[in-house]
Amino acid sequence: MKNKILLLILTLLFVISGFAQESPATWIEIGLSKNIIKNLKVEFNPELRLRGDYQLDTYILEGGVSYKLHKYLTLAGYYRYENEYDYKNSTDEYKGQLVSNRIAIDVRSGFELKRFDFSFKLRYTNGNDFDQTTDAKASFFRYRAKMKYDINGSKLVPFASVEVFHDLIVNQLDKTRYTVGLAYPINKHNEVSMYYRLQDYYEPTNYIGDKKPSLDIIGIGYNFDF
Repeated sequence: MKNKILLLILTLLFVISGFAQESPATWIEIGLSKNIIKNLKVEFNPELRLRGDYQLDTYILEGGVSYKLHKYLTLAGYYRYENEYDYKNSTDEYKGQLVSNRIAIDVRSGFELKRFDFSFKLRYTNGNDFDQTTDAKASFFRYRAKMKYDINGSKLVPFASVEVFHDLIVNQLDKTRYTVGLAYPINKHNEVSMYYRLQDYYEPTNYIGDKKPSLDIIGIGYNFDF
């Protein structure tokens, strides 16, 4: 039964990505964390993003701390270093790189209801956002709701989330990320996951520009809690 559920969910992920107009991008995420003292955790979250043709798009180095104030409230802060590559399809060459820095502050909460686990996150970011094509400063609120389901008799954990990006500079919604996936806790300290993500952009209204095409993403994750 477990293998059938796994096969079904993985098949759905690839079927959904098959509707993409172009080959999906690939995001590889690693999460490393360790409790220093009670309720205080340090984290390191490197990430590698590849284009649909598997050319290097972006690599990210992110670190921070989180503190659990209450059962239903966690605060966190992060610093991110990001190197984005500009790849030119016509010549199959990289034209250059854009290095950016960003500070993020999180407020997280959530609750469990029977076999469902609901979590909510409000993130404020300030710096050069990865969607910027210039050195202009970026400032965002990001609103995320996530749901996980505990399958009876199985270690497989299906999940789904929606995250909305609110651009505070122009005061409008920038994009939304829709994610569905499957996590598998190998043991108490290790977890692997796979997901499909649709990144959909809003039509620009307060500035000159065309709407960006939606981005299809296949993601692979690994988390290790020391």
